[in-house]
Amino acid sequence: MTSGLFFSGVLKSARREIGRITASREYRALLLWLPLGAILFFAIFFSQEVVGALPVAVVDEDNSSLSRKLVSMVRATPQTACVEEVADMAEAQQKLLKGEVVGVLELSEGFARKVLSGERAEVVYYDSGTNISTNSLSAKGVQTAVSSFGVGVALQRAEMQGVASEKAMAQIMPIGFATYGLFNPWLNYAYYIAPCFLAMILIIASMLSTTYSVGEELRYGTSVEWLRSANGSLVGALMGKLLPASLALWMLALVVGVLLFAIYGAPMQGSWGVLIAGVLALIIAYQAVALFVVALMASLRLSLSLGGGYSVLAFTFSGVTFPTMAMFSVVQPFTMLFPYTYFMRLYIDQAVRGSAWWLSMQDVAAMLLFCLLPLLALGRLRKVAVTRKFWGRL
Repeated sequence: MTSGLFFSGVLKSARREIGRITASREYRALLLWLPLGAILFFAIFFSQEVVGALPVAVVDEDNSSLSRKLVSMVRATPQTACVEEVADMAEAQQKLLKGEVVGVLELSEGFARKVLSGERAEVVYYDSGTNISTNSLSAKGVQTAVSSFGVGVALQRAEMQGVASEKAMAQIMPIGFATYGLFNPWLNYAYYIAPCFLAMILIIASMLSTTYSVGEELRYGTSVEWLRSANGSLVGALMGKLLPASLALWMLALVVGVLLFAIYGAPMQGSWGVLIAGVLALIIAYQAVALFVVALMASLRLSLSLGGGYSVLAFTFSGVTFPTMAMFSVVQPFTMLFPYTYFMRLYIDQAVRGSAWWLSMQDVAAMLLFCLLPLLALGRLRKVAVTRKFWGRL
C-alpha cells in the first residue's frame, strides 16, 4: 500500500470516528462529559487547599486560668481551630464514636496546681485512629500548642528566679530543631493530591473511551466497515480511530493544566516540554493498553470491566498514598506495570522538585513502551475484527 493510500485511509477512518462520536451519547459521555464533570468536581473539592479547623473536643476538669490558657492555645493552631468544650469524658466519647470530632483532649483536675508547684502535669490526647491524615494533623496541632505552653511555663519560672531570657531558653531547649519543607512548605493539597486525582481522570477516560470505541465495532458487527474505511489497513484504521479521541483527551489535559497551574497556582520548577511529553505519553500508553485488552477479550463488557479495574489499581500501586519503598519486596515490581506510576514520578520530579529534564526522559520512554502491546496483538485484533463469531458480544 502506498503512503498516499495509507494516509487517505487514516483520514477516512478519522472522519468516520468523528461521526460516531457525534451520534453516540455513551461515547461522548465517556470521552468528554464524565471526565469534564469529574475534573470540575475535584476542582471544587480541592479549593480548600490546606486542611485545618479539625474538630476536637476538650474536657477541662481543672477549669483554671492556666487550663483555659492552654485550651485557647490549642484553638489558635490552624489544625485544631475548631475546639468544642464538653462536660465530661462520657460526652466526649460519644462525640468521638459518632464522628463529630477527630480527637479528645483531657486536662485532669489539679493541672494548674501541679504546673505552679513544679510537678509534672500530664495532658492526654485521644484520637480515633481511623484516619491517618486527620489524626496526625490534629495530634500535631495539639502537640504544638502543649509544647509551646510548656516552654512558656518553664521560661516564666526561670525568669522569676532571675535567669535572663536568652539563658533560660538555652537551658530549657539546649538543642534547637527546625524542619523545612523544601518543595511544598505550605502543605497544600492542591499541589500534591489534586494532580494525582486529575491524572487518574485522564487515564480512566483514555482507557474506557478507547475500549468502548473499538469494542462497540465488535458488538454491532461494524468492524469490517471500519477496516474498509481505512482501505483495509488495520494500522491506518486504528490511527484514524484514535486521532479524534486523542485530540479530545489532550484538550481535557489542557483544562487540567490550566486548573493546576493558572488557577491553583501549583509550582512548576522544571521543564514544561518534558511535562507535556509525559502527559501525551500517558494518554497514548493507556489507549495502547485498551487496544490490547479489547484484542484479547473480544468483548465490550469484559474489556470495560478489566480496563476500569486496571486503571483504578494504578492509584494503589503508584506510591502516592503508600510509599513504594515501604511495600513488600514481592509487591514492588507490580508498580512498574502501570504507566501512571511513571507519570506521577515525572510530575513530581519536574513540577515540584525541578529535577533535570533528562532524568525524566526515562519515565517518558517507559510509558511509550506500553505502545508495543497493541503491536503484539495486531494479528489477534484483525482476526476478531473480520471473524463473524466475535461479533455481537456484549
